[in-house]
Amino acid sequence: MSLVDHDSWDIEFEGCERLRHQLLGLLHKRRQLGGAVADPEYAKLTNSIDVSREQLAKDMKHLKVVLDNAITWESCSEHELQQRRINFDKLNSDLRSIDATINSDSARPSTSSTSVWQQMGTTAAAAAPPSDIASLKLTQAAILEQQDRGLEALSATLSRQRQLATQVYEEVDDQHNILDNLANTMDRVEAGVQRETRTIGQVTRRDSTWGYWLVIIMLFVAILIVVLV
Repeated sequence: MSLVDHDSWDIEFEGCERLRHQLLGLLHKRRQLGGAVADPEYAKLTNSIDVSREQLAKDMKHLKVVLDNAITWESCSEHELQQRRINFDKLNSDLRSIDATINSDSARPSTSSTSVWQQMGTTAAAAAPPSDIASLKLTQAAILEQQDRGLEALSATLSRQRQLATQVYEEVDDQHNILDNLANTMDRVEAGVQRETRTIGQVTRRDSTWGYWLVIIMLFVAILIVVLV
């Protein structure tokens, strides 16, 4: 029975890929604004990027747990494990590239004396239209729904692991009982062999005594014959 099935890995990996593409799209849109940090659209995109980046980091950690479980329990072929390692390393490399892009964009000088974070706190809250807030909420809801699916897959995986552990425990207990029965049988056989050995010894000794008596009687008869003749 497999501890971590293919569906669990596929769900986690595809979710991370979608978030990666989403992050790249958000970064591209923000770059098109040309660093206009005072623009409410720029503040909204920055907030979406931060939320998506944090969610991608969490999903990557959980994807690593799924991969480690597959390696530990050898739940799939070596070729598939190798492919999963390659996909995870590539995804991790893409995440580092995204972080470098985010840090590079943050390090660019702004055209205003006000800091980026201050403008995000003021202009985004004051100028963001309700439609943008609703869009951001929908994005966050989609991310939470994806996280819930990942948690459900993890719960199913843990349930299967617990079932397998129970089966292994029962099998070990059965083997232990078999070994106990075998040890008891060996003890009875050994006791029987010892009894038979003692019986054979006694018979052998009795047979030797009868031989001695036979020789004595024959000698006695021979003496009588010699004397009487």
